[in-house]
Amino acid sequence: QHASSQQHDTYLILWRTTSNNAPPHELLRLSSHTNRDKMMGPDQDLPDLVKRKDHLNILRYARAHQLRDPDLVIEHGKALLGGPDLKRKGGLDESARLAALEQICLAALDVQDHSLAEVCLARLRGSVGKDAQRFRMLLARCLEGAGDVDAAKTIYDSLLEENPSNLMALKRKYVMAPTPKEQTEALNAYLQQNMGDTAGWYEMVELRLRLGDYKGAAFGMEEVLLGCPMDSAMHCKMAELYATTGQGDLKTLALARKHMAQALELNGSNRRAMFGLISVANDYLDLVGSNKKMMDEHEMEIAKELVKYGADKLLKAYKGTKLFAAVQRVVKVYADDI
Repeated sequence: QHASSQQHDTYLILWRTTSNNAPPHELLRLSSHTNRDKMMGPDQDLPDLVKRKDHLNILRYARAHQLRDPDLVIEHGKALLGGPDLKRKGGLDESARLAALEQICLAALDVQDHSLAEVCLARLRGSVGKDAQRFRMLLARCLEGAGDVDAAKTIYDSLLEENPSNLMALKRKYVMAPTPKEQTEALNAYLQQNMGDTAGWYEMVELRLRLGDYKGAAFGMEEVLLGCPMDSAMHCKMAELYATTGQGDLKTLALARKHMAQALELNGSNRRAMFGLISVANDYLDLVGSNKKMMDEHEMEIAKELVKYGADKLLKAYKGTKLFAAVQRVVKVYADDI
């Protein structure tokens, strides 16, 4: 659903009156309020805050805990700022008021309340000016919500011209990208500026998988594991990618085997890793068996022991369940050849 044409025109007027070149001195830094919110986030439980009608700390709680509940934010945001016109300023410092306006605006977009989003934009513009990055970023989000992605993209491009490391603008360009090629370019641009973002690399993995680029996905998973080396599921996925790309390559299959074993070591109940360990260790043995020149007795013994280890873990995991007989037959196919 899109905003009405009148609301869209209002956003467009705001966009057209926005300067492409922000002044060197911003009234407020773009992201300073985010870190402050996390530091000063309330320790109380949300139900207690709601019961006490502590509107300010409810909004802070939602930001600190990344809670996406637009109805809650709108209800308490309006109560905090004096109703639908959001005119109240008393009792709030300017940074808290502006953070609340931004939060209410994004919540309004979530529920397609473009009239409320328009009010938030007007109040924010009155405080920081039309050239502020903070205002233009929120305006672009509203234009996205109104369906005018070209106008939003123009604003993001202008923000990136001023500051190529504007991570939020880079993220939004990726979200808006209509084709896999443009998505790849946008995500690459983001990761070049923020190479330590594990979630960004995992997004790249998923994108490459959708495109059938398993080698590219494997590269992305290597970066993901740098950020979460103790995650069993990530090691399991890394092993699966190596197993997919490593057919005919002993070194890659050995890596697949190691990551699958690590996944099981980190989480002994990971049944996917149990099946996977048996499969990749058996693939390694099959490849060695087909080419005697590749044979390494020590590595072969390791692979055989891993098949037995995985089979034993798998049978214990399914013992007493309806699937035990089926799993037993599958395990027997692999184990009997050793």
